Amino acid sequence: MDVYLIAPVPEFGRDTLISDASLNLDDRFTLMAAAGIVTVAAFFDADVNLTLCDELIEDVDFANPAQVVCISMNVSQARRGIEIAQAFKALGRTVVMGGAHVSLAPEVFEGEADCLVIGEFETTAEEFMRDLRTGTLKPRYVGGKADMALSPLPRWDLYRNERVVSGVIQTSRGCPFECHFCDVIQYLGRTQRHKPPERVIEECQLLYDHGYRNISLSDDNFTVYRKRTRELLEVLETWNGRNNREPVQFSTQASIDIARDQGVMDLCNQAGVRDIFIGIETNSDEALQESKKRQNLKQDLVKQTQAVVKSGIVVSSGMMIGFDSDTLNCFERQFEFGMALPVVTIRVTVLVAPVATPLYATMKAEGRLVEDSNEVSFAGTDCWTNIIPKNMTRKQLAEGAIWLVDALFEPDNVIKRFEHVASLLKPAPEHLRRHSKAKIAGSGVMLKLMRSGAKDPSARRVIDAVNELTRARPEIAWDLSPILVKYLNTYFAIKRSSMLRSSQIERVS
Repeated sequence: MDVYLIAPVPEFGRDTLISDASLNLDDRFTLMAAAGIVTVAAFFDADVNLTLCDELIEDVDFANPAQVVCISMNVSQARRGIEIAQAFKALGRTVVMGGAHVSLAPEVFEGEADCLVIGEFETTAEEFMRDLRTGTLKPRYVGGKADMALSPLPRWDLYRNERVVSGVIQTSRGCPFECHFCDVIQYLGRTQRHKPPERVIEECQLLYDHGYRNISLSDDNFTVYRKRTRELLEVLETWNGRNNREPVQFSTQASIDIARDQGVMDLCNQAGVRDIFIGIETNSDEALQESKKRQNLKQDLVKQTQAVVKSGIVVSSGMMIGFDSDTLNCFERQFEFGMALPVVTIRVTVLVAPVATPLYATMKAEGRLVEDSNEVSFAGTDCWTNIIPKNMTRKQLAEGAIWLVDALFEPDNVIKRFEHVASLLKPAPEHLRRHSKAKIAGSGVMLKLMRSGAKDPSARRVIDAVNELTRARPEIAWDLSPILVKYLNTYFAIKRSSMLRSSQIERVS
């Protein structure tokens, strides 16, 4: 049996306002591997002929002979996923759809596939595979909450690892917080489930053997359960850079309350967790209160972020605009806030109401969802909110968001934030500083970005500034280099998509 597993390309471009859009230089690449399809691939029997496609790094092969086509998608991939499904159905193939957005809004995908997998695949995999074998696939499979200790090892051997900067290990599912705009807790629950530390190490070694020296620990909140966090960090510390292994740089996601636990931050430094994404969002307590992001309330977010960086952790942050309490001055306020943070990579998003979230229910009850069904069902894929704002128009919010991205990523402002980071950042322990020149996964990607940046006068100014900082502090060179790669990727995405500004902004008033 031939099976084709596809991760559709997300809706990237200027108006997504994100920092991880992947560009087509000479070859296509991605900053982050598509962990979903390699995870699902592990459940197929050895005699099934599997082909994987991450559309970020290669075109979908519509001539692929597979009779069964499986498409896994989140909200940013959903529209493209439907297009792919329609094309394969027209060719007479059996199409299966699954993933986060299918699970949250299955009604959107009715009729687009022969089979929908709703919820976590692990709990229905045995039944699905049996029915697939006998040609009796059901229209729907509804899964429950998976035991993460029981999942087989992902099939990274089927993936094009040479076109990726960072591998991925899912270390937990779920988050106990209740941010009203978050759909993760609707899909995965508020009771966090953890992969055993020994299993995480097994996956670390697997990715290491495939050449990865950057690994994302995919965790909705890595530090929310401190006992588990410490146990995992201690195991990572005994593995990373030991027994003649080259050091690995780990990244993950946490909340700002990590700044209040010096012991955990020190363990991160020892284990090589050098980059943490924190949803800082806004310095408006009123906005934080309305969104139920209580973990950020009444905190000095700048001072706490500085404490994290001083402990040896590079911070990437989320910044959100469009709360009910936001007025037209929120864009300049958020710019000033962003410039005060020791953070280079700032992901700006416009507040949207994703399907199945408490915010969606509230906006629907208030009659404040836009009428366009596409914008409601696929919210969050561009700079247009699916909410009717209180204190501005949707067009003003979109224009302000684009202005904020431009201002934050203007080269002089980026250089200031690089300098801020370099002035604070504690270096990694000696055994976790990379000295080898060996080729690793993603090195070609990074080199091409650097070469492209060197040809652009504005980008070259940032590269030269970072080189100066590296010469002054060579012990943090390995930390500054990935930040520079992320910046260059964002810079070229903004530059490439600037032509869309007029047509996109005029789309809605």
